[in-house]
Amino acid sequence: MKTRARYLFFVVCSAVLLLAPMLLRWTDSAMALSGVTVMAELPPVTASSLLSGEFQSVFSEYIEQNMPGRPLMVRLRNQLSFSLFESAPNQNYRMSRHQNIFSSGNIDSYLQYRKPVTEAEAEELVDRLERLEALLADHGMQMYLFITPCKVRYYMDDLPWVSRVMAPEQGPGNYERLMAALSESGLAYFDAVEYMDTHTFDPRVPLFYHTNYHWSVYVGNCVGAAFGDYLEEKSGFNLPEIKVSAEPCEEPVYPDADVSAVFNLLSDPKETYYRSVIEVTDPGTDAPNVFFRGGSFMGQSIIPLITYRYFGRDVYMENAQLFTDRLSQSEEFHDYGEMDLAALMDGMDIVVLEVNEPSIPSMSFGFIDYLLENPQAAGFAP
Repeated sequence: MKTRARYLFFVVCSAVLLLAPMLLRWTDSAMALSGVTVMAELPPVTASSLLSGEFQSVFSEYIEQNMPGRPLMVRLRNQLSFSLFESAPNQNYRMSRHQNIFSSGNIDSYLQYRKPVTEAEAEELVDRLERLEALLADHGMQMYLFITPCKVRYYMDDLPWVSRVMAPEQGPGNYERLMAALSESGLAYFDAVEYMDTHTFDPRVPLFYHTNYHWSVYVGNCVGAAFGDYLEEKSGFNLPEIKVSAEPCEEPVYPDADVSAVFNLLSDPKETYYRSVIEVTDPGTDAPNVFFRGGSFMGQSIIPLITYRYFGRDVYMENAQLFTDRLSQSEEFHDYGEMDLAALMDGMDIVVLEVNEPSIPSMSFGFIDYLLENPQAAGFAP
């Protein structure tokens, strides 16, 4: 009797394992994974590929990626890693015991696992910026720098313990080096780090949510409004003014809960989220034409200015994406030489360059050097 029971148990378990992929395939569409994946293609069968083992290797990868139920299993694994072991299931992120996530690159930069720019390198960057400012001024354009902060600066106590104790001895960082060099120049810049240190925000809203490494959309919008005021004061153009407040929302505003998509979890982390409520208090504007170049922090601050019609013609270049006509038109690019910069910069009154403090060594993704080396590409006479 015991032998028969063991036999039936073995048969049932085997049947469940064999049928599981067929049963779980119905979850694939609902559990589809986010992110970019290079999918293996079913390889052709040839004698050469069979004998060399190439076919078996690629076929195994193809089966693994297309196994029914895989999205559910991946999400289940990631959820266990996130909730049970409090570990980020994505190598580009690290997480504290309180499930506060940080960009691995930001930690390495801020704690100086990656050596920050030297004093000479910061001065050389400022020298290139001064040359670019002169080039733009010769063609009737004003240039402004927009400096944005890093989450690590405000949540040092929440960093993973290992990251903190293994960090090298701290010296002046990227931000400190750049600010020292800028203070000796005549360049116009708005320092969001200083602004956040000297201004208060709605105490209900964190500067950065646990579920994202960008500042909260509300804080970014507040900083954007302050930058708009700064532009009006420095540029001489009459620009609108907005008042930003916060109210609770059921669904977080992108990207306040970006971790949900990035980590491919089964359930969303629970946090109280707020959306921005923007009131235009002074709609009058001279509508200058503005060209923006920067990264993702810029988007959470500058976009309200664009959508609330601060400007006339706008060109907004974030990372490898180009937006025009109040963000209604978008395209990806991979090289400055492939776009018509002359048309994009034609008639611009203001150029804004944003840099997030960990990215100071690579400020503007080569855009500064490209314009200095190829002024004709922007329609500037040599």
